[in-house]
Amino acid sequence: MGTIEERWQVLADKDEIRELTARYCFAVAEGDAGAIVELFCEDGSFQMRDRRYQGVEGLRQMYTGAAAGTTPKPFIQNHVIEVDGDAATGRCGVEIRMVNKGEAYTVAGHYADTYRRVDGRWRFASRDFMTYHWVPLSKGWA
Repeated sequence: MGTIEERWQVLADKDEIRELTARYCFAVAEGDAGAIVELFCEDGSFQMRDRRYQGVEGLRQMYTGAAAGTTPKPFIQNHVIEVDGDAATGRCGVEIRMVNKGEAYTVAGHYADTYRRVDGRWRFASRDFMTYHWVPLSKGWA
């Protein structure tokens, strides 16, 4: 179980990682690709379905190209994090409301994340988005 100091550090690390995912959601909702990319390690990656975006330029492409014009608003819940020194893994559920070409969509799934502490700050090493549904709101998810 560790010393009180070690247990406190794990709690502090988990809290910082939860804030990392919250900062991600706010930056996505604001369409701030630069702020999003800053939350990743330089060699970080994002994967969604069969597409993978790697490194600073790949991530910038994702958040200025593929996601541009969709106005996603993500909401995170049920975050589970395992910390191991300067590395960590986590999963969190996500619901996304977005508009694409004038039509409202509902999206749900979870992120499978790896995190790395770089220069004293937690960052995403990888973020894999697993979708449960991605459908027009008018059609519903059932």
